[in-house]
Amino acid sequence: MFYGPNVLIAFMGAAGFLVMILSLLAHPRYSLVKDLARLEGQEAGGGLMARLQRKLNQADIPITAGEFMRVSLMLGLAVGFGAFVLTGIAITGLLGLALGFFAYWSYLEDQRDKRRIAYQEALAEVVDILQEAFAATNALYMALEVVAEHAPQPVREDFTEITRRLRVGEDLSTVLREVTERRRETMLDRLTEALIAHMEEGGELGPVLRPLARGVRGMARVRRQVAAAQAKIRWEARIVCLAPFLFMIILRFTAPTLQGPFYATVWGQLSVLLVAGLSTGAYYVMNRMGKRALAIIESAGIYQ
Repeated sequence: MFYGPNVLIAFMGAAGFLVMILSLLAHPRYSLVKDLARLEGQEAGGGLMARLQRKLNQADIPITAGEFMRVSLMLGLAVGFGAFVLTGIAITGLLGLALGFFAYWSYLEDQRDKRRIAYQEALAEVVDILQEAFAATNALYMALEVVAEHAPQPVREDFTEITRRLRVGEDLSTVLREVTERRRETMLDRLTEALIAHMEEGGELGPVLRPLARGVRGMARVRRQVAAAQAKIRWEARIVCLAPFLFMIILRFTAPTLQGPFYATVWGQLSVLLVAGLSTGAYYVMNRMGKRALAIIESAGIYQ
């Protein structure tokens, strides 16, 4: 086949252009994993499963590394087998296996984002309940008991834990900080700071909670809008990245004499690998660009 090298060279040129775009979007990074592990008295290395578990924890995905590997492997085998059957190209089986891992990770990230939005929307109601309970009792501990009883479900378990630990004599500041650190929710941080400041300095809590409630609602509303736009970008990216492989499937059934001989060669297999690499890079770029708006919102906070 004389057109094999030409197709490969064209893909290499496109790959070079993609690398240039990635280099422009990249930022200098320094890993703090070893430093944090040293401060905590732990080893930063470990095996593959330990490193994967750290990645899952950092991404706030509540699943063990073993469970992730099992589900991803089964999904990857199913996708790989289906890709090979539909395209008739051997290398697509291996690509489908890898796609199973990425698809499951992407699914878990989508579920995490939905949980965060639900939690933040429920947090606005929690602030209202806390404000009314404190105004009625003028006692923070009793107000927290009311919140633990009446808070919406995504937040109730946290305040139930807080009140349970308070009953056994634990320090409120320590408990609040531990729950906040585990949740890593911006507006929960603000609420914790307000409660701790009230404990240490006294004063009225209502004037602090009223603007905080407005801020939580404003951030939840903006976050939901941005998340909807992100979901649209993600689906567009997935469709664009899967389009070349859908084209291969269509060719197999509409023009098998054109598709079969080329993809059976080394050049054909390499071109499939390059297409997969370009599609992965394009999805990464689009996904990263979509996350930037939400990152700005999360880091800024809202004050009234």
